[in-house]
Amino acid sequence: MQPPSPEALAGMGWLYAVHARTAIARAQSWQAEYMISGMRGCALAMACVRHGLPAAHARGADRLPDEVLARFAGTLVRCVDANELTRAFHAALDTLLMEIKRVSEDLHLRLDETCRMLKDSLRTG
Repeated sequence: MQPPSPEALAGMGWLYAVHARTAIARAQSWQAEYMISGMRGCALAMACVRHGLPAAHARGADRLPDEVLARFAGTLVRCVDANELTRAFHAALDTLLMEIKRVSEDLHLRLDETCRMLKDSLRTG
């Protein structure tokens, strides 16, 4: 099976980010959690591709180096409180951007400013 392209994963991650941000703003907690998890999944898949591991459905995630997995810890949603969702959203978006940069500097340059604006539009309370 052919691994997904970084562009496809970045595109899906971006869509999840837009929907997560909107769900948080509308107090749709469970939808926000789902979308944040999707962002994390795209970033994990990119890390898997980068390390030559199976990317579909995070099949290779548990074989990623510990230092890579440690960067994902903050992306986990601990509860569906608005402040926690915002915190996890920021962490997931930062991690997604970091993985995009590791696979394609050009792609990162194209998405960074837009993603930062999305992040800045949602501040913790």
